[in-house]
Amino acid sequence: MTLLALLIATLLPFGGMVPPTSQGGAPEATAFNPGHAPFAVEFGDAPIPYHIMAMSVMPATETHISVPDSGIVNAYVLDASDGTVRPDGNHAWHWTAPSAPGLYPITVRDMATRATVTINAFVLTPYDHRDQSLNGYAIGRYRTRPLRGDPAYKPPEGFIEVTPDTRQAQVSPHFTLEQFLSKQEATSPEYVLIRPALLWKLEATLEAVNARGIRANTFHVMSGFRTPYYNRAIGNRTPYSRHLYGGAADIFIDMNGDGQMDDLTGDGRATRADARWLADIIDHLTRDPNYEHLKGGLSAYGPAAHRGPFVHLDVRGKRARW
Repeated sequence: MTLLALLIATLLPFGGMVPPTSQGGAPEATAFNPGHAPFAVEFGDAPIPYHIMAMSVMPATETHISVPDSGIVNAYVLDASDGTVRPDGNHAWHWTAPSAPGLYPITVRDMATRATVTINAFVLTPYDHRDQSLNGYAIGRYRTRPLRGDPAYKPPEGFIEVTPDTRQAQVSPHFTLEQFLSKQEATSPEYVLIRPALLWKLEATLEAVNARGIRANTFHVMSGFRTPYYNRAIGNRTPYSRHLYGGAADIFIDMNGDGQMDDLTGDGRATRADARWLADIIDHLTRDPNYEHLKGGLSAYGPAAHRGPFVHLDVRGKRARW
C-alpha cells in the first residue's frame, strides 16, 4: 500500500482515535460528510484526498494523473472538460492543459462502483512581476529571493482568475473559491492563490471539529489569500506572510451567522478561549504522523474592537507557534 492509499484509508480525526469532547461525553453520530475520496488519485505528485479538490497548473503544461494501487480489478476512466488526454498504461494519463486560463474540471470514474473523484483544475493567468497589477487588479510586488531559499516562497508564476461564473466553484468538499479572495476592493476579474495542502488542512480540521460535537459545515475564512498590495495596505509589513502565497487562513466558526466566533466552550461568550479550543484541535491533529505534511504556523487571537476571536493556521512546512 502506498503512502497515499494509507493516508486516505486513515483520514479520520486524530489518526482514527475517538477524541475527547469539550462538552463532556462521547461525540454523537452526525450527518457530517467529510467527503473523502472513494479511491486514491494523484495529480502530478499531489494526492487528491477528497472527492473534489482544486489544483492549479500553468497554461499548456502537461500533468500526469493516475489511480495508484488500482490493480486490474476495477477499470477507471478519465474525462477532461478540455485540454488533451493521452493514456499512459494502466489507470494513468497525461493531461495537457488548455492555453487559456480558466476552470477545467477533470473527472476520474470507477466504472465498477460509479464513484468519482473530480479535480477542479484551474489554469493560471501568468503574472509578469515587472508590473504591479494584473488586468487592472492590484497585486503589488513579491520579494524576488525566496525566504531562506525555500521554494514555497518563490514569487508565483500566475494566479487563479475569479469571475462571476467561478466564484462559487468548489475547491474542496466544504470550501469555495470566493472564501479565499483577498478583501481588497476590486472589479471582475479578481485573482487568488490557494495551496492544496491548506485545503487539506482545513478539511481535516473541520472533520475533527465535527467529531468533537461542534456542528459546522465550513469555516468563516476571515482572511485567506492577500496580495502584497493589500497586505501592506492593512499595515502588515511581513514580506513573506504565508497569506501572500495562498498557504494561510485566518478562520473562525460562525454557524449562527453573526459574523463572530461562536461560543465553543459553553461559557456564554466569544473569547480567546474559543479560539484556543479550535487551535488545540489543529495542534493535536498535526501532531498525528498521518498529518505531519500539514504542519505549519498556528496562533489563537482574542477579540478586538473591530472583530471577534479567530485562529491563524498555515502550511509553511514546519511547526511555528506564537
